[in-house]
Amino acid sequence: MPASVSRPMPLWQVLGVVVVLYAAGASLAFLGFGAASLVVLFLPAGVTLSALVLNPRRRWPWILLAVAITEVAVDVGHGMAPRWAWGFALANTMEPLVGALLLRRYVPGDVDLLRPRHLTAFLTCCVGAGPAAGALIGATMLAVSTGLPWPRSAVSFWAGDATGVLVVAGCVLAWRTSRRPVGARWPVWVVLAVAATVAGFWPQHVPLFYLPVPVLFALAFTQPLPVTMTAALATTVTANLMTSTGHGPWAAADTTEQWRTLTLQTFLATTILGALLLTVGVEERDLARRDTSRERAARLRLNALQVLTTGLAKAATSEAIAQAIVRDGIGLVADQGSVTIIDPAITLHTDDSAMPGIASDVRVPIHDDDGRALGSLTFGFHRANAVDEDVLSFAAALATLTGQALHRAQSYEREISAAHQLQQALLPVVVTDGLPGVQVSADYRPADLSHQVGGDWYDVFALPGGRIGFAVGDVVGHHVTAAAAMARLQSALRFAAQTALGPARVLEELDRASTTIADSMMTTVGFADYDPATRLLRFACAGHPPPLLITGNDAEFLWAGRSMPLGVGEDGREHGERVVEDRAAVVWYTDGLVERHDQHIAASMRRLADAAGRHGSGDAHTLRSHLMRQMVGDRVLGDDTAILCVRFTPADG
Repeated sequence: MPASVSRPMPLWQVLGVVVVLYAAGASLAFLGFGAASLVVLFLPAGVTLSALVLNPRRRWPWILLAVAITEVAVDVGHGMAPRWAWGFALANTMEPLVGALLLRRYVPGDVDLLRPRHLTAFLTCCVGAGPAAGALIGATMLAVSTGLPWPRSAVSFWAGDATGVLVVAGCVLAWRTSRRPVGARWPVWVVLAVAATVAGFWPQHVPLFYLPVPVLFALAFTQPLPVTMTAALATTVTANLMTSTGHGPWAAADTTEQWRTLTLQTFLATTILGALLLTVGVEERDLARRDTSRERAARLRLNALQVLTTGLAKAATSEAIAQAIVRDGIGLVADQGSVTIIDPAITLHTDDSAMPGIASDVRVPIHDDDGRALGSLTFGFHRANAVDEDVLSFAAALATLTGQALHRAQSYEREISAAHQLQQALLPVVVTDGLPGVQVSADYRPADLSHQVGGDWYDVFALPGGRIGFAVGDVVGHHVTAAAAMARLQSALRFAAQTALGPARVLEELDRASTTIADSMMTTVGFADYDPATRLLRFACAGHPPPLLITGNDAEFLWAGRSMPLGVGEDGREHGERVVEDRAAVVWYTDGLVERHDQHIAASMRRLADAAGRHGSGDAHTLRSHLMRQMVGDRVLGDDTAILCVRFTPADG
């Protein structure tokens, strides 16, 4: 049927389609149904009504004129006198005109048979009133031309035309306004309905004519309305063809043709009407369920936005924000999803083939408050047509929240990156050239990806008299303030070590200097100096974990020379000393290496000593890598970790 919603057919195409379908249906009434009296199933009644309903009123006169001419041509071609043919043409144009005018009075726009009000108007105006008007004229023509009784002719005329309107116009309107997608296997169901009708109408004396009924009702329960109405049209045509060829109970009935027509069409119309009403009922039930599901989904989305807002406020990095968005936002409504950061600017769009296995998806751009593109959100669904207004609204709200959070996180990350670069610049590049008698390897690991700056440091430098100094320290806290305090303490320690007499005096000088350095209170420091000529190692700890001395396969902690952290005003610090053997090593570290929430620090220190003893013969780099792998591995650290490994070698290399 021609369309009139977006781009209607040209008028000549509309008239061509109407003439062809009308002529085919009228010829079927003569040839297929064998109706000399013309009171049989009349499918063209539905063709004309569909054409009027689907086209603007300015085209109606042309459509009705084409129908009238076609009716006369078919009737005259089958031996009817022209004056009677024009009478039937009047009946078959007045009928759809009355039905269409009445329908448009109650339903001005598109007719949706799944809406009870529209269905009631269609049945009352188009199936009831329109064919009744046509029956008044048609029965009169039959009574005058053939002498048939007017009442019986009127009833049978109405039944044949009403059934034609119900199945043809009902089928056309169902396809025009289908709410659910129709599967590719719908022809199979139509063939099944035809097969059931043939089986039911084949025997004359075995009551099997009811077989199409359960098939149509099953389709009403399980299939969209277009499939049910197409099967109903096929069932109606098949039943009338079987009856006209002498099959089925109606062909064997000993009664008048008008009565057979009336009862057969009434049976078919009642069955189809029942299936139609059942389909509407099922659709109303499903609609109520969908409304309930949408309300529940709306509440879940609102709650998710509240939870997500809280989560985004705690997420400090872009990675943490992306994880929260996918977990608590996209994952709530979509089957698959992703967050793309720093993506080229895109516009909101839907795409049915963007991701493998995804039937529908939507991508939403992320912008900050200044309109700068930050990335995009992608929602993917396994089912088609899953992107509705609710999903788009939620996606837009999620993109707004994401943009605000990313803007904040990227500012934070720029600050952290600058501080991290500062810290890396302050940590020495360990080069043993010019430092005879030692091999040195060091490493620093931040607590986690959101804290890439802290107060842990290590240092190795030359001292007067050929000695070598090395230090490990830990300023309390993270962020830029800890890094700044660390930088000033490191410089102060280097300066003090050039003149102070031993590690204890170095820590006393550093303690006094810390009173002028902000955020240095409770800093822990370990400092040692080593004389390659005498192999004397002197060491002192201000609240810092003890160094680990490795000799062969033995490892022991050096507990001498301990005192309080910086800033508590302790005087009289002392240092310990030890003459180390050739190829011995010292491992000094910050507490992040041995502190774990699931293990006592004493057990962690024993584990460190055991790991060092098992690998005590390697060079400094191998030793450091082995200890970091054993003590840290791939786990997220709860505190910054620095480690310094010094292997003592002969002074000549």
